[in-house]
Amino acid sequence: MSIPAKDLFACVDHAREELHSFYPQALLPDAQWILNSRSEELGLEPKGQVSANASCRLMACEDGWLAVNLARQSDLELMSPWLATELEHPNWQSIQTVLAKRGGQELLFRGREMGLPLAFVAKPGSQSKTVCNKPQMIQLDDRAGQPRNLSGAQVVDLSALWAGPLCAHLLHACGAQVTSVSSLHRPDGAAQGSPRHYQQLHRGHEHWVVDFHDAEQRGRLAAALAQADVVIEASRPRALQGLGLDRQSLQVTKPQLWLSITAYGRADPQGQWVGFGDDVAASAGLLDWQDGRPSFVGDAIADPLTGTFAALAVAEGLARGYSGLLDMPMVAIADQCRNKIEASGRPIQCPLSSVPHAH
Repeated sequence: MSIPAKDLFACVDHAREELHSFYPQALLPDAQWILNSRSEELGLEPKGQVSANASCRLMACEDGWLAVNLARQSDLELMSPWLATELEHPNWQSIQTVLAKRGGQELLFRGREMGLPLAFVAKPGSQSKTVCNKPQMIQLDDRAGQPRNLSGAQVVDLSALWAGPLCAHLLHACGAQVTSVSSLHRPDGAAQGSPRHYQQLHRGHEHWVVDFHDAEQRGRLAAALAQADVVIEASRPRALQGLGLDRQSLQVTKPQLWLSITAYGRADPQGQWVGFGDDVAASAGLLDWQDGRPSFVGDAIADPLTGTFAALAVAEGLARGYSGLLDMPMVAIADQCRNKIEASGRPIQCPLSSVPHAH
């Protein structure tokens, strides 16, 4: 199935309109900027089975395709152990040679256990679907009740790359005061990789650089997190737990919405699966099909879609008086958009009509 750009724009436009209904005075960026600003800065676009930034490729295997994302040096170093084959100099060609003779689903599970960002794409007509955890409120606490809004709200953004910072950018446009936190030892790669886009996303935010090895600095950050109205984070659950900076470890004494953006949701084992915008979109089937072959659409498309709908979900959650943890899986947003596009074949409305409670 072909996915026209206008259908992706329609998904974003609907979320923007819903967010604007909560904050009619907000100057929100348009869908063109949300989806294409990074690729326009870098002069990138996907080319068939190669993602826009060329770190992810759709590679043929016996039972379909694997989206293999070598976004980090450590991913390349894991190729030989993952494939159980000694690759003297791992590269795309040598990886494809091995994959062509192997089953993708088996390699998917093995690779995810190793922390690789992978997705399996079945052949047309095959029955293979990623189980998607829906966005939901979990750990709903007894401080909920009174509706709140973003005017003057204190937002602490612990996230990096694109989806979380885009969410923070949109919340700032709606009146929130945003503090963006970055790690001294692991700075956000987007600051160097796409500096103009990074600056646009963080314009008007206070910026803290934190040494997470320093107990005093962690303590100051913990205090800020406990007093925030909204917290945005995009780490695997165990990462913040190990630092004592997860919501359960903090002494939160006020109504607070904690937004957790992950690739596949916090449910075990999905909460530990690694994913980035291109491979997560592939996992959800948000791909363009031509002559029986899948191709990437957009630039890391699950990221900007998730960032936009996450901002809407925060606005809805505050308006309902929610206080607790909002689980926002990127794959669920990509899956929603794909479902709506396939169902209608015309400009799409892709609402988060509700953010359900966990049962």
